[in-house]
Amino acid sequence: MKFSTKKTLVATIALTALTGPFVASSAFADDGEPSPWLVRVRMLQVDTQQGNDAGGGIGADSIKVANRTQPEVDVSYFITHNISAELVASYPLSHQVQLNGNYIGGLQELPPILNLQYHFDGMGKFVPYVGAGVMYLRTMNVSLLGGAVGLQQNNWGEDVQLGADYKLDNHWLLNADIKKTWVSVGLDSAATGGTILQLHPDPYIFGVGVGYRF
Repeated sequence: MKFSTKKTLVATIALTALTGPFVASSAFADDGEPSPWLVRVRMLQVDTQQGNDAGGGIGADSIKVANRTQPEVDVSYFITHNISAELVASYPLSHQVQLNGNYIGGLQELPPILNLQYHFDGMGKFVPYVGAGVMYLRTMNVSLLGGAVGLQQNNWGEDVQLGADYKLDNHWLLNADIKKTWVSVGLDSAATGGTILQLHPDPYIFGVGVGYRF
């Protein structure tokens, strides 16, 4: 997906989320449903892939960004009964990095994700959903190979999502969710400033938690 296409997708999802309250408020009031706002707290397992292009004397698929377990908070807004926009937020994740199985340093990354979702009816308290959207991955506090290389700071990717809520009552619910993301991060030479190769961590993100519908 080209950068311009990603920006267009971000703008579309964001515009939908911003205009949703004007469309949805009366509909939810008429239906007697809870408010359109849903907040979840989940524990995430971020499983990264061992993937990189070859370059600068580094072989293909020889770099591994370590997996990570961490809590997160996400907020959803239901534009209609079935359609919602979800923003996944988290504090920075810290990862160790290995080259051919050897530790070469670490990094932090902040990966907010914005998805548009469709929730299915007809299964009682069990409500499955699918989603897709964009992620923005910002790297920081990078320390690799003694500072000989760095990482591009601002990176865009995309994701798809499959999940389900189980309603305990009109407000509380249990949640399970999986996302598959695709993102590339440039590995840069500190000496020349040029990009040596592209990392492809492409993490799977597994989440379980609880939610509250206001």
